[in-house]
Amino acid sequence: MTFVPAPLPSPDCNVVMLPAGTELHRVHSKGRRAHEFNPGFGSSRFAPFTSAGQQVPTMYAATAFGCAAYESVFHDIDPSAAFKTVPMSKVGELTGSRIAIDRDLKLARLFEPDLNKWGITRQSLIDTPPSSYLSTRAWAQAIHDADPALDGMIWTSRRFDEEKCLILFGTRVDEASIDVLSSDDFASAPDLLDRLVELGRLSGIVLTL
Repeated sequence: MTFVPAPLPSPDCNVVMLPAGTELHRVHSKGRRAHEFNPGFGSSRFAPFTSAGQQVPTMYAATAFGCAAYESVFHDIDPSAAFKTVPMSKVGELTGSRIAIDRDLKLARLFEPDLNKWGITRQSLIDTPPSSYLSTRAWAQAIHDADPALDGMIWTSRRFDEEKCLILFGTRVDEASIDVLSSDDFASAPDLLDRLVELGRLSGIVLTL
């Protein structure tokens, strides 16, 4: 397990404003709507977590489709594996969505200079393995609680470092403020599936029956 330092009691966050209308991409379970927050299921780097004893709904998104795909469909692929495959049965359960928020978003920056401000590095927060997720989620809670005006966090994707990942806090962002630009199941959208196949080829990943 990678050592993750305990979060500061109330971290002073550097922030960036994401302009209203910025297009964001999601790859999510087809059982969840494009603008629906996760109420607290699963286990990821920054979710689920609680605040004041209450579960904080969260939503992961990305600044490009490729980033959303690598942070979901291809997330758990070992880069050193001799054979890198993803079964189509898994892909068939997923939907690719494009969304936009109708107001500016105030996001805590988790880029290297911002992490260094807190005395930590990317390696001790962003690049950690799943065995460290309990510790990294503590940082999400600390950041959420540090500033009630924060809508979420943003950082450079670990798996697709051309683009950025975001997590939005459902305590601050209302579903009604999220516009759905498109939402298509991979199983019924050949063009979207073709894009996923091409993205997988970048890393030698093959979608199998």
